[in-house]
Amino acid sequence: MKKFKKVYIEITNICNLNCSFCNNNKREKKFMNVSDFSHIIDAVKSYTDYIYLHVKGEPLLNPNLDIFLDICDNNNLFVNITTNGTLLKKNFSILNRHKCLRQINVSLHSENDDDNYFDDVFEVCKLLSDRVYISYRLWTLKDYLLDKKSTGVVEEIISSYDLSAEIVDKLYNDNQIKICENTYVNKDNIFEWPNINSKHESNGYCHGTIDHIGILVDGTVVPCCLDGEGVVNLGNILSTSFVDILNSDRFISIRDSFKNNLCSEELCKKCKFKDRFK
Repeated sequence: MKKFKKVYIEITNICNLNCSFCNNNKREKKFMNVSDFSHIIDAVKSYTDYIYLHVKGEPLLNPNLDIFLDICDNNNLFVNITTNGTLLKKNFSILNRHKCLRQINVSLHSENDDDNYFDDVFEVCKLLSDRVYISYRLWTLKDYLLDKKSTGVVEEIISSYDLSAEIVDKLYNDNQIKICENTYVNKDNIFEWPNINSKHESNGYCHGTIDHIGILVDGTVVPCCLDGEGVVNLGNILSTSFVDILNSDRFISIRDSFKNNLCSEELCKKCKFKDRFK
């Protein structure tokens, strides 16, 4: 069994939207190039079978996406992509031809004004779902209750898919729903991105460094996908051996602390998301 269930790779920290629930990162805006992506894959492929193209940014913006997926194909890796969905139609031919693509997570709660947004997203996802898992995300709830906007998104799903009365009822009342073959709707409460200046502080278990790790667009290795600013910088995979990063005192301290329901890093203490693992 490989060390990590998944490795997050941020192939860009640029986004074409400006959603209120997603903090704009303050790092230099850039696209990952082919050389850096290839280097990262060579470094991590012995540690995981699953690559998640996600931290911050919209991955479908990267002009090298097709080549990146070729690299994953050639290394027998499985790829999950998290996207706001606005560029799915434009990139359909790329997505459709790669065997490595395992799942597409679409943030249907994204904030955009495109009148054709839902039609385009559902059209592409229906075509891909014969071989790719589709997860429609509604992650902006409060107390797991649908507000006006999220209710509207549910209604868009119902109008586009031929669903039974039972599935329709589940869409309004359940949080994890399979609506058809390989296609799911996942509802969850909105979460706060961890902020080093937050007054919140707690210990607890987290999956970061235990079953996953994140790599930012500049090669910075972070404990998890929620460290979107690289606050907990474990080293740069482009200049430091991945083995050395994993064997560093800081990495080991974070991992061992989490296993004992403790946080060794200030940012981790400030993070509320880990409270969901209690």
